[in-house]
Amino acid sequence: MTRGVLVGRRPAPGEVADAYDAVVIGSGAGGLTTAVCLARQGRRVAVFEQHYTAGGYTHAYRRRGWEWDVGIHYVGQLAPREPVRVLSDYLTGGALRWAPLGDPYDEYRLAGEVHRAPVGFDAHRAGLIARFPAERAGIEALFRLIARCRAVLPALALGRLSGPVARRLARLLRAAAVPPEALRPAREVVAGLVRDERLRQAVLTPSVLLLADSSSRLPFFLLAVLFEHFRTGAWYPVGGSAAIARALAEPVRAAGGEVFVRTPVARITLDGTRATGVVLADGTRVRAPVVVSAAGAHHTYRTLLPRPSGAAPEPDPLEGLRNGYPFVLLFLGLDGDPAELGLPRHNLMVTDGDCDAFFDAGAGKGVLDGGTAGSGAPTSGLFLSFSCAKDPTWTARHPGRSTGEILAYVDPELFAPFRGSRWRDRDPEYLALKAALTERLLDRLYRELPRTRGRVAYHELGTPLTAEHFAGWPGGSLYGLAKDVAAFGDGHGPGLADRLRPRTAHDGLYLSGQDVLAGGFMGAVTGGLLAAHEALDRRGRARLWTGLLASATGRSRGASDLA
Repeated sequence: MTRGVLVGRRPAPGEVADAYDAVVIGSGAGGLTTAVCLARQGRRVAVFEQHYTAGGYTHAYRRRGWEWDVGIHYVGQLAPREPVRVLSDYLTGGALRWAPLGDPYDEYRLAGEVHRAPVGFDAHRAGLIARFPAERAGIEALFRLIARCRAVLPALALGRLSGPVARRLARLLRAAAVPPEALRPAREVVAGLVRDERLRQAVLTPSVLLLADSSSRLPFFLLAVLFEHFRTGAWYPVGGSAAIARALAEPVRAAGGEVFVRTPVARITLDGTRATGVVLADGTRVRAPVVVSAAGAHHTYRTLLPRPSGAAPEPDPLEGLRNGYPFVLLFLGLDGDPAELGLPRHNLMVTDGDCDAFFDAGAGKGVLDGGTAGSGAPTSGLFLSFSCAKDPTWTARHPGRSTGEILAYVDPELFAPFRGSRWRDRDPEYLALKAALTERLLDRLYRELPRTRGRVAYHELGTPLTAEHFAGWPGGSLYGLAKDVAAFGDGHGPGLADRLRPRTAHDGLYLSGQDVLAGGFMGAVTGGLLAAHEALDRRGRARLWTGLLASATGRSRGASDLA
């Protein structure tokens, strides 16, 4: 029997209790991770989600018989005992299964030149050396530096925690294992190691298109994190991305909690500086000694928290931080199965040869068309993904049909004239802009994958306004706040994002999700884990980490990959 893609349920009148052990605002991967970690320590947790389904950017939806994911295109570090596998098995008791994408897991088409990302550092390094033999020394130096950056993210994560022990460990780890190059701009570091511009583009393009910013602003360690994250390959959730939220909701319910959808939170209630619960949009008051916001730092501080009163305003933790880039996402419904249409299991990244040009110009007004658009600035590259080819259950669930997504970043001001309009009641000029962008994206699809021509039976375009409506991220950003060198700091002092710790200045209020540390699925679940650690008492923390250790050593129930 096919399981639905909708996760969570709308509460019946009067069903929401007036008190819980913890309340989580937002049901993305970060919020659900925190909720499960608390539930596994016996806490009764209520998760409140404004959307009609749980999952945030991991949710899936159906339209006219087709099914799409909206944000999960692949996940790394899922080999046995790797970090994401350990956390996945701990959170879901092994119920969440993952299918490997195979080798290669990515393909880059840079101005027509094709590069493939093989599984393994050795294979990746050897492939680049074979293609650029004159750059052998620089390539080897690059991979040595990438290996030296493996501890940067753990060091930064420890530094986000409170308490003298965590802080001391973070300082020691940072001093011992964070090279000075780690926090410098990725483009600057790569340019210092290799001279060939084609090679630089081959190295930088994945981080730029996956992390949504120029490599002149992304710190080098994030490039290294991506290499490490996919070092053993990439995986996709069996049954589609909705399987993630479905598996995470079960432990919350088992502990007496629930994941409520169509239940927006209007504000967080405070007693002095202590969070005491939330008020829902319908006026229902819910008390809880622990309130976790996984709705993004911007929404938390600018909307959910009461405005401070008094003569001396509180410091603004968001001051100086940029919003990440917005995007458009074209959802495709195709007649024919993935094999017939030649749809790859791996992802395709396509640029005109300069992955940074769009982000550096800051004025691109469209999507990739092989040259320029709008004001004349180069445009963002494309990311093409076909979940139908990745999920081993797809063909049985949807015979004779395929789906895919094309993502491109757009100028933050492109959709500004239409802000304030309502979903499904937009201006005709908005619809015309969507149609023009759709035409360009479809044209590029047919050029890259010719067998899809004439087979697209349905399509719809999600815009930054769509993302803002459903996910609540300001401006429709993919990753919330920008994860740039200003956010992480230069190694000599704290970065701007160091103010966004999981433990906030309000007792009992915690931040979870992507804005706590890093973007993407791994960043969200790491932020969720850090928030749970901070929200638990000493005994709860001990049980949490003991459970994770048991998962890492194979003493808890896990799931094996599907071939």
